[in-house]
Amino acid sequence: MDKNDKSGKEKEKGAAMRLRLSSKWQEFRERMHHKHRLVVMDTDTFQEKFSMELTGLNLFTYIGITVIVLIVLTSFLIAYTPLRGLVPGYIRPELKEVSVRNAQTIDSLEVIVEQHEQHIAIIQDMLNGKDYREFKDTVTHIDDDGEIVYRHTRADSLLRKDIEEQRKAAKEKQKKRRK
Repeated sequence: MDKNDKSGKEKEKGAAMRLRLSSKWQEFRERMHHKHRLVVMDTDTFQEKFSMELTGLNLFTYIGITVIVLIVLTSFLIAYTPLRGLVPGYIRPELKEVSVRNAQTIDSLEVIVEQHEQHIAIIQDMLNGKDYREFKDTVTHIDDDGEIVYRHTRADSLLRKDIEEQRKAAKEKQKKRRK
């Protein structure tokens, strides 16, 4: 019987709480439908310039529509004007292309610098009377001592021949155009 008494009391508490919530909800709904008047007056003459009858529900509706319109207008303003450049994280497409091109240029310059350093090391070895190190122009990896290890392959030779033939053909086309 104890359990039945507890469940009965809990049911009564739940029903009372629902009743309180529903009565509070009813009060809120009634307040939202009460009419109020908004009046704008001239302070010197007390002449009415503008008046509007509002309910709480109308006020929420007007404020909500105003906020949505402002958000949409601001989004369009940022999206379709130069202001979008001020948005953090936005990168113009031109800058992306330039940065990619710069990265490629830096990579190729690093290879050239490594090749020049290798040339200088060979010349220094020759001037100091050390053994001559053969220089090949295909970089494959850097060994444990930090020296660049070169390997010249058959594919490199074929590629070089191909490129030379293309250059010759391009020069011939230019000569024909000039004539």
